[in-house]
Amino acid sequence: MARRGQTCCILSLWVSYGCNPTGMTASLERRKEVLRLARQYNFIILEDDPYYYLYYSKATRPVSYFALKVTEPCGEETGKAYAEVGRVLRFDSLSKVLSAGLRIGFASGPEAILRRVDMLTANANLQVSSLTQLIAFRLLDSWGYDKFFLHTRNKWLGGGAPEEGECDEGRLAEWVSPEAGMFFWFKLLVETSTGPSSPSLEEQDSRTLIETHAFANGVLALPGTVFLPNGSKTPYVRASFSLLDENQVIEAMKRLRKTVLEVRNLGSK
Repeated sequence: MARRGQTCCILSLWVSYGCNPTGMTASLERRKEVLRLARQYNFIILEDDPYYYLYYSKATRPVSYFALKVTEPCGEETGKAYAEVGRVLRFDSLSKVLSAGLRIGFASGPEAILRRVDMLTANANLQVSSLTQLIAFRLLDSWGYDKFFLHTRNKWLGGGAPEEGECDEGRLAEWVSPEAGMFFWFKLLVETSTGPSSPSLEEQDSRTLIETHAFANGVLALPGTVFLPNGSKTPYVRASFSLLDENQVIEAMKRLRKTVLEVRNLGSK
């Protein structure tokens, strides 16, 4: 929330597809509700969408907030429906699908706001490197949009399927299949007991397991605690499958599976 004198401008930030770290995507009903609240309380939606091209769910992709504001007219309850513009400021990125080092993207929204954003960016870092812009332009110009989209879709089709296959053996983890993005978010089931003396969800700590036993077995993942505002303990882990081929992913998950079994055995002694 930004305040200046008596003026209050409320901004709400949303990741459209493949929210990091869970890989989840908000349903169309959820998006409509967010848009309804934005209109009711007059706030702007900042739509951050770096994983738009990395959507691989079998379910139909829900429309973006940027498109929804047009397809969902305002004023229907009064019988005077009209199309709305300017409610959503959208940000796209090529960093996730071409190269992380490119650091290039683009914004869509009301011209008045984009002009101010351009002025602020020019004062902060001038612009994205000219060489970077030229590389991205030549690459996309050579491929064409359709070929680029098909290449990206084929590369990421299946998402975290290899991780799911390994986690499914022996009930060592719980998860919801990711719908987009480049991460697999799952809960390690290190504690198998359910009695009154067994640790609560907050007491189970994936950080200790990852930094000690998993590291010793040659595998690393990101402990879920880094994604929690208060840094509390959690059994959740985020694994990335963006740079590894399928065989490497399977091997990594086998090592993590071995780690969980070792820790279980230690706990039972």
